[in-house]
Amino acid sequence: RQDLAPERRWPRAPWFLRRARRGSASVAEGQAAPWTRLAAALFALGVLALGASGLVFYATLPARLPSPLDWRSAAVLLARDARPGDVVALDPSWAERGREVLPASVPVLAFPRLAGEDLIGVRRVWLVALPRAPGRHATLERDLVARAGRAFGPLRLGGLEIARYDLRSPLLPLAFLPDRLATASVSAGGEACARDDRGAFRCPAISSVVVAREEREVDFLPRPCLFAHPAPPGAEPLTVAFPDVPMGRALQGHTAMVGEAALTASAPVEVAVKVDGEVVGTAEEPPGQLGWHAFRFDTPRAAGRVATVTFTVATADAARREFCFDAYTLP
Repeated sequence: RQDLAPERRWPRAPWFLRRARRGSASVAEGQAAPWTRLAAALFALGVLALGASGLVFYATLPARLPSPLDWRSAAVLLARDARPGDVVALDPSWAERGREVLPASVPVLAFPRLAGEDLIGVRRVWLVALPRAPGRHATLERDLVARAGRAFGPLRLGGLEIARYDLRSPLLPLAFLPDRLATASVSAGGEACARDDRGAFRCPAISSVVVAREEREVDFLPRPCLFAHPAPPGAEPLTVAFPDVPMGRALQGHTAMVGEAALTASAPVEVAVKVDGEVVGTAEEPPGQLGWHAFRFDTPRAAGRVATVTFTVATADAARREFCFDAYTLP
């Protein structure tokens, strides 16, 4: 029947209840509307502020960076005053223009920090800073102040500041072994390895084994080292021997995995070190640990003479093991 249809089954609410509901809804909408408009206005102001700051940043960036004349002035200064044992530190480290413009005779360090770095063979550090550049936090300057015996400057050259820091205790090794690879002998798989046209050693017994003096990235920083791919298990291990090495009180160095091997290694790489056939220590590069790991072996019995220093590199997992190490003798 028509009067029993579902929409007719319940009577409509009285008119005064319907008006009360409409009134309360209107009040709620009236209370919410100002806050909604305020939030929208704040959002729009934030977008405008970000856009304006971006425009101001890019508009003022050329004035905060050094000009070509500033870089040329710095190059002239370093060419005149730099000495052997000097290096340049760039602050901020992304200011790679310095590598292109500054004298090639002065090595450039683009490290974000120098605390804890060995700085092998460095006596003085020239800090070339961009004081108004974005991203500069002066941490490099604080690191150098902590290590310096004397400091000179800064000298302002337009958009550059140059200061010189004479290190209090420079690390001056008797020999840096990666630089002596040309005099070394290398063997793997029981056979001697021959040098190619680029100075790298390649081993005929195991084609994957190679030893070369390279600069590799370790923890996003360039490290000069001996790149040495170890021999697979069951074969005679990789051996690198350096004759006539001036010896001192200690032999110090670092080890590191590079490339994907740093993340996928399942076994450590061991480096046994001998001086004139006598084992002085073993350094172990653990698997899956990123970093430039230091080792140090005391060599008092060999101090004051020359000796043959031999490194034997071995691992239980040689597949794609890209391994780097350095070593130097200390007086």
